[in-house]
Amino acid sequence: MTASLHALGCGASAGAYYTNDPYRETYNRDEYYVQEGGGLWWTQGAAIVRHGAPVVLESFRDLCAGLNPATGQPLVRGAGVGHRAGWDLTLTAPKTVSLLWAAGDPEARAQLEAIHAAAVEEALGFLCAEELVEVRLGAGGHRREPPAGLMVGRFDHYTSRAGDPNCHTHCVLINAAVSKDKKPRTLEPERLYQWQLVVGSAYRAALAERLVGELGLCLRPAGQGQFEIAGIPEAVIEAFSKRSVAIEAQVGGDRAAASGAQKEVAALATRGAKADLPTGPALEARWHAEFTALAHDPWAAVRAASRELVREHVIERGPEPAFDPPEIAGATPVARAASALFRHENVLTRRNLIERALDEAALQGLGLAAVRAELAELERSGQLVRLVQAEREACWTTPGIAAAESALLRAADRPAAERVIPVPVVDAVLATAAPLAEEQRAALRHVSGAAAVNVLEAGAGTGKTTTAKALVEIAQRSGLQVIGLAPSWVAADELGASTGIPTQAIAKWRHDQARDAGASLSPDTLVLVDEAGMIGTKDLCAILSAAEAGGARVVLLGDRRQLASVAGASALRAVNDVLGRHATLSEVRRQAVPWQRAASVLMARGEVEAGLRAYARHGCIELVAGAAAVQARALALWSEARARHGADAVLMVTRRNRDAAELNRGARALLRAEGALTGPDVEVMARDRENRPRALGLAVGDRVRFGESLSQHGIRNGTRATVEAIGADAGGALRLRVRLEDGRRVEDAYAGFVPVRARRTVQAQPRISLGYAGTAYAVQGRTCAATIYCGFTAGDARELYVGLTRHRQEAHLVIERERLEAAVRVRQVDPRLTPSTAELQERLFVEARRYTEKVNVVDHVEDRAAFVRSGAIPPPRTEMRLDLQSGFAAARALRRVLQEMSEVPRQALRQLARGVRRAERQVSPRVLRLVEDIWGTLPDVVTRERPGRSRSGPDYGR
Repeated sequence: MTASLHALGCGASAGAYYTNDPYRETYNRDEYYVQEGGGLWWTQGAAIVRHGAPVVLESFRDLCAGLNPATGQPLVRGAGVGHRAGWDLTLTAPKTVSLLWAAGDPEARAQLEAIHAAAVEEALGFLCAEELVEVRLGAGGHRREPPAGLMVGRFDHYTSRAGDPNCHTHCVLINAAVSKDKKPRTLEPERLYQWQLVVGSAYRAALAERLVGELGLCLRPAGQGQFEIAGIPEAVIEAFSKRSVAIEAQVGGDRAAASGAQKEVAALATRGAKADLPTGPALEARWHAEFTALAHDPWAAVRAASRELVREHVIERGPEPAFDPPEIAGATPVARAASALFRHENVLTRRNLIERALDEAALQGLGLAAVRAELAELERSGQLVRLVQAEREACWTTPGIAAAESALLRAADRPAAERVIPVPVVDAVLATAAPLAEEQRAALRHVSGAAAVNVLEAGAGTGKTTTAKALVEIAQRSGLQVIGLAPSWVAADELGASTGIPTQAIAKWRHDQARDAGASLSPDTLVLVDEAGMIGTKDLCAILSAAEAGGARVVLLGDRRQLASVAGASALRAVNDVLGRHATLSEVRRQAVPWQRAASVLMARGEVEAGLRAYARHGCIELVAGAAAVQARALALWSEARARHGADAVLMVTRRNRDAAELNRGARALLRAEGALTGPDVEVMARDRENRPRALGLAVGDRVRFGESLSQHGIRNGTRATVEAIGADAGGALRLRVRLEDGRRVEDAYAGFVPVRARRTVQAQPRISLGYAGTAYAVQGRTCAATIYCGFTAGDARELYVGLTRHRQEAHLVIERERLEAAVRVRQVDPRLTPSTAELQERLFVEARRYTEKVNVVDHVEDRAAFVRSGAIPPPRTEMRLDLQSGFAAARALRRVLQEMSEVPRQALRQLARGVRRAERQVSPRVLRLVEDIWGTLPDVVTRERPGRSRSGPDYGR
């Protein structure tokens, strides 16, 4: 029930796919798009066709070819067989709506069709209001503007290719729209592709509003922002989703995880012939038989559900951050959407906020008008602060986030620490410390300087740990107490193990500080903050504000190019921008192979694509077709690398928790076959990394990872351990003994591996998973001998950088080939052609260019100094920008006029010259000499061109 967008072919033949019969597959299964009189026109503004008029076959085909239906003359440049016909935006109703339509009488069907049609109308209106398509003007179509007359052919269909009920509408955007100058122009759909999911959200919200308001139905969430009508069970939905099942099987059993390109290729590959399915009464009889076999009456089920459930949809909230309540209180759509998004961002774009708010509105039975009204009210009341005034590019923050960001920057901008680190102490440590490179020595001198807050940016494998250990020694010799903080317990424990200082996760430190249970900071304290690039604004604000209040020194260690913070914005980048100074470690020391070190240097500089190309040149990238084959090949490489480097010296890295779980299960099966696991498998119930209950098999020798902190055992979230014993005790209770990474042994009843605070919860289960593979977020900061990177889905530059810089000796990439093929095929002129390996690798390199950077509030502020002082965001001044497009257009117009003016005397002189030549044959030489004398007295009206000047017109500089 999402909006799908596909480019049509070229010329009139592209219009041969649409039909006139709204029940085309139910009754006659003729052509799919247009026959005589098929479909209806939807227009906006002064279009060539009339809004609501029936679509006529010949006219539709002419428009697909870019021709005027009335005259047959071209409407736009390039009209004819090579003209792109347009784009098909298909809006599909939830499956439960289609099931109600199939099970309904003619009156019920007509009512559902009207509701669906109205929702489609509203979605198309949303498309125009948000200016999601534009017309192209000027040379090469470099200028864009909203169309004044958009033409959309609407074709309503009610079944799928598999013969299941499937209410959907094809909205064909004709690639010829009237512009403001009354001329037809071609369309530019780039913005529509970017907003494709938002259009689907707008359609669903409009549909939900009518289903609830007109039919009194109740809705339930169906995942990924979608909904279904409450009362119809999943088994019935699946039975009538044969097309979806076929596509899911084609993409490997996980349709939700497949890319849009993979789904499109799978849909084409599984597409059956229309003639193979029953039509008319036979199809109606098949539906009735299927409902009977399932013993299900959809209308009775949804009416019963609407009587039992309250209309107001209650969304189960996830756990709120301990110290940061929702940014906007309330259960209304925009408030819920904004608060959820602000957990991960400091600035919300118009697209993201509207999409999430419309999804929330649909689940509550509200429509577009409610979202627009609430958004305007939140702006008016000041709960949302607009940072960009232009409607199309609008983005928002909140006063609370702006205040936290400004407080963070004020606390960071302390020029001098109260306690000075003596230079002789620094010199003495540098003289006796382990061998340090010159850039490490320079970095230590910088962070030991007078400033109270310093930043040390250290790329992956550049010797950050060695530098941090020397810094701790300098601070301790200077009489300072050093404490360490990190965004996770794993990072905190690694920092403590390498430097010998007490460390905490930031969440625990904030918890203690809020309850006055933690040690206060003083001028005699140095706070060493590791993995600072992954810390959100409010966490870093709390650290720096506490340090400012106590007069403590702070050193931030991090890398902005590795994984960004889960919480909002890029706090480390904001601090760097304000301080204007930082030390840098860029010389990679981790990788033993020279070309791999060079690749890591490139990645640390942001050139991830160049580093990835190095791995491709050395044959370290394998393209394997199918997720199962990717997993098998990754496990084979993992097994070979373990034989070379040791059982615990190899990491498997992937992007998603579900992929890591599959790799872990495969690794465990491999270890069992090798005999590395002993004793029987004991099946237990545990919560996985996504906090869902799962059956987990454990045996002696298994590597596990704890997904939460257990204070009673001194176990941190992310700690890894090896199972030493598992089984029932004398009383029949299951017991577990593990050996932690630090060598400690912990034994307890299996139920005892649950946080104490959660034991009151019914059916509380330990949060334990296998620990052979992990996501990029789970492995950042770790070092190993070898890495196997598994690319089941598309990654980005940050994930590739982290995954390819953990190793010392070797790294291999195993990439799912079919997803790359799908992405290449949909961009080919002929999608049937098989892409070459080089083309697929180039597609992979495109992913390595994707560097998403979280936006800070200060990025949108003109007067940064005033913002840092007060946290207030003044309205932007009127922008005086150099409009190059208008300037060039004016210059071209002036050149044309000057050329026309220069042509006037030229033409007059030519006429005079022709007259003289005619007269030469008729007059005497004496008269000719008189004419020449007159010619010599005429003014020089023709401007001669200077050498080197172009003959195309006057020479205008920039």
